[in-house]
Amino acid sequence: MKLNELIAGAPVRAIEGDAGVEITGISYDSREVQPGKLFFALARDVARKRANLDDALSRGAHAVVVDGRLWAPDEARLAVNVPAGQPAGTTIVDAPRPRLLMGVAAARFFGAPSERVNLIGITGTSGKTTTTYLLRSIFEAAGRPSGIIGTIGIFVRDEKMYHGLTTPESVDFESALARMERDGVHDAFAEVSSIGIVEGRVDVLNFSAAIFTNLGRDHLDYHGNIENYFAAKLRLFTEILPKSSRRDPIAVVNGDDPYGRRILAETKVRKISFGLDQSNDVHPIRVETGINGIRGTIRAMGREIDIESSMLGDFYLRNILGASALSAASGIDGSAVAEGVRRCSGAPGRMEAVPVRDGVTVLVDYAHKPDALEAVLNTLRPLTRGRLVCVFGCGGDRDRGKRPLMGEIAARLANLAILTSDNPRTEDPLKIIADVEAGLKRAGLVRIDEARANDSHGYIVEPDRRGAIAIALRLAREGDVAIIAGKGHEDYQLVGDKVLKFDDREVVRELAKRT
Repeated sequence: MKLNELIAGAPVRAIEGDAGVEITGISYDSREVQPGKLFFALARDVARKRANLDDALSRGAHAVVVDGRLWAPDEARLAVNVPAGQPAGTTIVDAPRPRLLMGVAAARFFGAPSERVNLIGITGTSGKTTTTYLLRSIFEAAGRPSGIIGTIGIFVRDEKMYHGLTTPESVDFESALARMERDGVHDAFAEVSSIGIVEGRVDVLNFSAAIFTNLGRDHLDYHGNIENYFAAKLRLFTEILPKSSRRDPIAVVNGDDPYGRRILAETKVRKISFGLDQSNDVHPIRVETGINGIRGTIRAMGREIDIESSMLGDFYLRNILGASALSAASGIDGSAVAEGVRRCSGAPGRMEAVPVRDGVTVLVDYAHKPDALEAVLNTLRPLTRGRLVCVFGCGGDRDRGKRPLMGEIAARLANLAILTSDNPRTEDPLKIIADVEAGLKRAGLVRIDEARANDSHGYIVEPDRRGAIAIALRLAREGDVAIIAGKGHEDYQLVGDKVLKFDDREVVRELAKRT
């Protein structure tokens, strides 16, 4: 396509060069640029932006898009040095929001597949991934093969295409939807992050519906405060969903959540509430939860549906209710909803059970935020016959304010907390641990050693994550539940500038053979 066709009507300050140049592809990674491509320079760092532009041009980009004010704040016009051998007609587009422009261009380049693929967006602090897996299971039980776009990757049927951002850049998003359409997959369930919304990655997508799971503390290092964080989520329901080209878009919202009630009050599209309270449109009638799962009956859009699930507790019951609400509103038969819920064991690394020995339950979960950790421990507390052991830490280079909060939560709800390292990134792991430890102490918990752990209520510090998991397995007795929180499905640990192989589930299996 021609450049001017791709970006027509989108916010652009200036174009230097031939606006009608032919474009053969779109990229935001200079290493993937081939002759003829349109390159978007998205790096925030000026030096990296310059290096990426030079690299893209040297590989034959026909045009580049950059925010000129970020690139050269003291110049009226962006100047890019075209390398030797590069055609003199290289076109430079100065755009105030390159990511938004990339979304417009990507939709046009791939033929706007979201106008035909039934795209459902799921947003919230926790439960997004599990909800996508539930929806895929339900729709496939109804004979509708589906795709997933989210934290664990992009899946078209059972093929994994991509592993990166929770909400991919628009080029990857549109490419995935186009692939789904080609492969006869007409339903797609996508996690929509607050950062993805703010950066404009989903602005031009046509959602048929959006689901709100809940809101707690997360990404405050990016948003600054909880209201800004909520405002990003709210945009999906008040701006992006209403302008969708899809007929009669639907907002499916957790009515038990105070932020959910604000969304219900502000959105103008058709809305459906779900939650444990019977005032919600979709709610449980009779439900029992135990260490073996959830069983009972829910009411969804006037229908009673018997459900059975291996997932644990009220937190996952709400995910089931949200997925059931969307499915019922989409015309899925109640028997398919029931079968899809029964088949779905949840998403990888979400309260995932790892067998160790009889009488001891070990679960691995992604909970790395205060609300998520609290929800997990609150779920397990009444289901635990013995002691509840929590192995956890906090990531580096992220919101430091949540660290003592997570310490307080573990102190309040676990019998034994084992504080360890998560993904320290470029921070000193011991400094992160000290920040978390302040919350444990503030809650009145006393630091103990492993020798005293069988008889005392307290916390242990073991910076080595493998060592911390080993302590939990050695101390676990019949009736105990051990939750290893923070990394879930991740099969790596970020230490400094290194990506080290580390999977909590594999470590548990390996250590269980020795204990």
